Amino acid sequence: MNIRLSSLFYRKEKRILDSIDEYIEKVINTVKCLVEVSNSIKNGKLEDIHRIYRDVDIMETEADNMRRRISEELCKGTFFAHLREDLLNLIEEIDNIADYAKDSIKQIVVTSPSWDLLYFTFSIPEMDKYIQSCVDASQKLLESFRIFKQNMEKAKPLLHEIEDIEEQADELKTSIIRILFREADRFKTLDVMQVKELIDIMDNICDSAEDASDILFQIIAQRYM
Repeated sequence: MNIRLSSLFYRKEKRILDSIDEYIEKVINTVKCLVEVSNSIKNGKLEDIHRIYRDVDIMETEADNMRRRISEELCKGTFFAHLREDLLNLIEEIDNIADYAKDSIKQIVVTSPSWDLLYFTFSIPEMDKYIQSCVDASQKLLESFRIFKQNMEKAKPLLHEIEDIEEQADELKTSIIRILFREADRFKTLDVMQVKELIDIMDNICDSAEDASDILFQIIAQRYM
Protein backbone atom coordinates (compact mmCIF):
# COMPACT_ATOMS: atom_id res chain seq x y z
CA MET A 1 0.00 0.00 0.00
CA ASN A 2 1.45 3.36 -1.06
CA ILE A 3 0.92 6.28 1.28
CA ARG A 4 1.25 9.79 -0.09
CA LEU A 5 2.30 12.14 2.67
CA SER A 6 1.01 15.08 0.64
CA SER A 7 -2.52 13.70 0.83
CA LEU A 8 -2.42 13.64 4.62
CA PHE A 9 -1.70 17.30 5.25
CA TYR A 10 -3.26 20.69 4.71
CA ARG A 11 -1.63 23.55 2.81
CA LYS A 12 0.12 25.07 5.83
CA GLU A 13 1.59 21.73 6.79
CA LYS A 14 2.89 21.25 3.25
CA ARG A 15 4.63 24.61 3.46
CA ILE A 16 6.45 23.45 6.57
CA LEU A 17 7.55 20.29 4.83
CA ASP A 18 8.86 22.41 1.96
CA SER A 19 10.71 24.55 4.51
CA ILE A 20 12.38 21.43 5.91
CA ASP A 21 13.38 20.57 2.35
CA GLU A 22 15.06 23.98 1.96
CA TYR A 23 16.63 23.58 5.39
CA ILE A 24 18.30 20.30 4.45
CA GLU A 25 19.61 21.90 1.27
CA LYS A 26 21.19 24.71 3.31
CA VAL A 27 22.78 22.17 5.64
CA ILE A 28 24.27 20.24 2.71
CA ASN A 29 26.15 23.39 1.69
CA THR A 30 27.91 23.43 5.06
CA VAL A 31 29.06 19.84 4.55
CA LYS A 32 30.35 20.61 1.05
CA CYS A 33 32.73 23.10 2.64
CA LEU A 34 34.77 20.11 3.82
CA VAL A 35 35.64 19.42 0.19
CA GLU A 36 36.91 22.98 -0.13
CA VAL A 37 39.02 22.56 2.98
CA SER A 38 40.54 19.35 1.66
CA ASN A 39 41.41 20.95 -1.67
CA SER A 40 42.93 23.97 0.07
CA ILE A 41 45.17 21.77 2.20
CA LYS A 42 46.32 19.63 -0.71
CA ASN A 43 47.00 22.74 -2.80
CA GLY A 44 48.98 24.39 -0.03
CA LYS A 45 46.48 27.21 0.52
CA LEU A 46 46.06 27.03 4.27
CA GLU A 47 45.09 30.70 4.43
CA ASP A 48 41.87 29.79 2.60
CA ILE A 49 40.72 27.64 5.50
CA HIS A 50 39.98 30.67 7.66
CA ARG A 51 37.85 32.14 4.86
CA ILE A 52 36.02 28.84 4.42
CA TYR A 53 35.41 28.69 8.16
CA ARG A 54 33.90 32.18 8.13
CA ASP A 55 31.67 31.14 5.23
CA VAL A 56 30.50 27.94 6.93
CA ASP A 57 29.92 29.85 10.16
CA ILE A 58 27.53 32.18 8.32
CA MET A 59 25.78 29.27 6.61
CA GLU A 60 25.42 27.35 9.88
CA THR A 61 23.91 30.42 11.54
CA GLU A 62 21.46 30.84 8.66
CA ALA A 63 20.55 27.16 8.91
CA ASP A 64 20.08 27.49 12.67
CA ASN A 65 17.71 30.41 12.12
CA MET A 66 15.73 28.30 9.64
CA ARG A 67 15.57 25.46 12.18
CA ARG A 68 14.28 27.84 14.83
CA ARG A 69 11.52 29.18 12.55
CA ILE A 70 10.46 25.68 11.53
CA SER A 71 10.38 24.55 15.17
CA GLU A 72 8.20 27.51 16.09
CA GLU A 73 5.78 26.74 13.27
CA LEU A 74 5.61 23.09 14.25
CA CYS A 75 4.67 24.04 17.79
CA LYS A 76 1.84 26.34 16.75
CA GLY A 77 -1.77 25.22 16.59
CA THR A 78 -3.00 21.66 16.34
CA PHE A 79 -1.66 20.66 12.93
CA PHE A 80 1.08 18.04 12.84
CA ALA A 81 -0.12 16.86 16.25
CA HIS A 82 0.47 13.24 15.22
CA LEU A 83 4.00 13.88 13.88
CA ARG A 84 5.17 17.00 15.69
CA GLU A 85 7.61 15.31 18.04
CA ASP A 86 9.12 13.19 15.26
CA LEU A 87 9.56 16.19 12.97
CA LEU A 88 11.11 18.25 15.76
CA ASN A 89 13.56 15.42 16.39
CA LEU A 90 14.22 15.22 12.65
CA ILE A 91 15.23 18.86 12.31
CA GLU A 92 17.41 18.59 15.42
CA GLU A 93 19.35 15.75 13.78
CA ILE A 94 19.64 17.79 10.60
CA ASP A 95 20.95 20.69 12.71
CA ASN A 96 23.58 18.35 14.13
CA ILE A 97 24.88 17.73 10.60
CA ALA A 98 25.58 21.45 10.13
CA ASP A 99 27.08 21.73 13.61
CA TYR A 100 29.51 18.87 13.01
CA ALA A 101 30.50 20.21 9.59
CA LYS A 102 31.33 23.56 11.17
CA ASP A 103 33.07 21.93 14.15
CA SER A 104 35.25 19.85 11.82
CA ILE A 105 36.65 22.95 10.15
CA LYS A 106 36.85 24.77 13.48
CA GLN A 107 39.03 21.95 14.79
CA ILE A 108 41.65 22.81 12.17
CA VAL A 109 41.37 26.57 12.68
CA VAL A 110 41.58 26.45 16.48
CA THR A 111 44.13 23.67 17.05
CA SER A 112 46.35 24.47 14.03
CA PRO A 113 48.06 21.07 13.67
CA SER A 114 51.24 21.05 11.61
CA TRP A 115 51.01 21.61 7.87
CA ASP A 116 52.94 18.39 7.20
CA LEU A 117 50.44 16.34 9.18
CA LEU A 118 47.42 17.98 7.56
CA TYR A 119 48.85 17.43 4.10
CA PHE A 120 49.69 13.82 4.94
CA THR A 121 46.22 13.12 6.35
CA PHE A 122 44.23 14.75 3.57
CA SER A 123 46.41 13.05 0.95
CA ILE A 124 45.39 9.61 2.20
CA PRO A 125 43.19 8.22 -0.64
CA GLU A 126 40.52 7.10 1.81
CA MET A 127 40.19 10.67 3.11
CA ASP A 128 38.62 11.93 -0.11
CA LYS A 129 36.15 9.05 0.01
CA TYR A 130 35.46 9.73 3.68
CA ILE A 131 34.62 13.37 3.03
CA GLN A 132 32.50 12.40 0.04
CA SER A 133 30.59 9.99 2.30
CA CYS A 134 29.64 12.92 4.51
CA VAL A 135 28.37 14.82 1.48
CA ASP A 136 26.62 11.76 0.02
CA ALA A 137 24.82 10.91 3.27
CA SER A 138 23.51 14.48 3.53
CA GLN A 139 22.45 14.62 -0.11
CA LYS A 140 20.77 11.23 0.12
CA LEU A 141 18.82 12.51 3.12
CA LEU A 142 17.50 15.40 1.03
CA GLU A 143 16.67 13.10 -1.87
CA SER A 144 14.86 10.65 0.38
CA PHE A 145 12.93 13.43 2.14
CA ARG A 146 11.70 14.78 -1.18
CA ILE A 147 10.44 11.33 -2.12
CA PHE A 148 9.09 10.86 1.41
CA LYS A 149 6.87 13.95 1.00
CA GLN A 150 5.21 12.39 -2.02
CA ASN A 151 5.24 8.68 -1.27
CA MET A 152 6.50 7.25 2.01
CA GLU A 153 6.98 3.71 0.75
CA LYS A 154 9.18 4.77 -2.16
CA ALA A 155 11.49 6.61 0.22
CA LYS A 156 12.49 3.45 2.09
CA PRO A 157 15.16 2.19 -0.36
CA LEU A 158 16.87 5.60 -0.30
CA LEU A 159 16.81 5.65 3.49
CA HIS A 160 18.50 2.25 3.49
CA GLU A 161 21.21 3.72 1.28
CA ILE A 162 22.03 6.24 4.01
CA GLU A 163 22.67 3.34 6.37
CA ASP A 164 25.00 1.80 3.80
CA ILE A 165 26.88 5.08 3.37
CA GLU A 166 27.30 5.38 7.14
CA GLU A 167 28.71 1.86 7.35
CA GLN A 168 31.16 2.58 4.51
CA ALA A 169 32.20 5.79 6.27
CA ASP A 170 32.98 3.81 9.43
CA GLU A 171 35.24 1.49 7.43
CA LEU A 172 37.00 4.44 5.80
CA LYS A 173 37.47 6.11 9.17
CA THR A 174 39.11 2.98 10.57
CA SER A 175 41.49 2.81 7.61
CA ILE A 176 42.43 6.49 7.89
CA ILE A 177 43.13 6.26 11.62
CA ARG A 178 45.15 3.09 11.11
CA ILE A 179 47.35 4.84 8.54
CA LEU A 180 47.59 7.95 10.71
CA PHE A 181 48.75 6.00 13.76
CA ARG A 182 51.13 3.88 11.68
CA GLU A 183 52.99 7.07 10.73
CA ALA A 184 52.42 8.87 14.05
CA ASP A 185 56.11 8.85 15.01
CA ARG A 186 56.77 11.35 12.22
CA PHE A 187 54.61 13.99 13.90
CA LYS A 188 53.99 15.56 17.29
CA THR A 189 51.72 13.45 19.48
CA LEU A 190 49.42 16.38 20.27
CA ASP A 191 49.00 17.16 16.57
CA VAL A 192 48.14 13.55 15.81
CA MET A 193 45.49 13.50 18.54
CA GLN A 194 44.02 16.78 17.27
CA VAL A 195 43.72 15.39 13.74
CA LYS A 196 42.26 12.16 15.12
CA GLU A 197 39.63 14.30 16.88
CA LEU A 198 38.91 16.01 13.55
CA ILE A 199 38.25 12.64 11.94
CA ASP A 200 35.96 11.66 14.82
CA ILE A 201 33.95 14.88 14.49
CA MET A 202 33.47 14.27 10.77
CA ASP A 203 32.18 10.79 11.54
CA ASN A 204 29.27 12.38 13.41
CA ILE A 205 27.99 13.91 10.16
CA CYS A 206 27.14 10.51 8.71
CA ASP A 207 25.86 9.31 12.08
CA SER A 208 23.44 12.25 12.29
CA ALA A 209 22.26 11.67 8.72
CA GLU A 210 21.55 8.06 9.61
CA ASP A 211 19.77 9.10 12.81
CA ALA A 212 17.59 11.42 10.72
CA SER A 213 16.81 8.56 8.34
CA ASP A 214 15.83 6.40 11.33
CA ILE A 215 13.27 9.04 12.33
CA LEU A 216 11.79 8.98 8.83
CA PHE A 217 11.62 5.19 9.04
CA GLN A 218 9.80 5.56 12.35
CA ILE A 219 7.25 7.91 10.80
CA ILE A 220 6.67 5.48 7.97
CA ALA A 221 6.20 2.60 10.40
CA GLN A 222 3.70 4.60 12.45
CA ARG A 223 1.56 5.27 9.40
CA TYR A 224 1.13 1.52 8.90
CA MET A 225 0.13 0.81 12.50
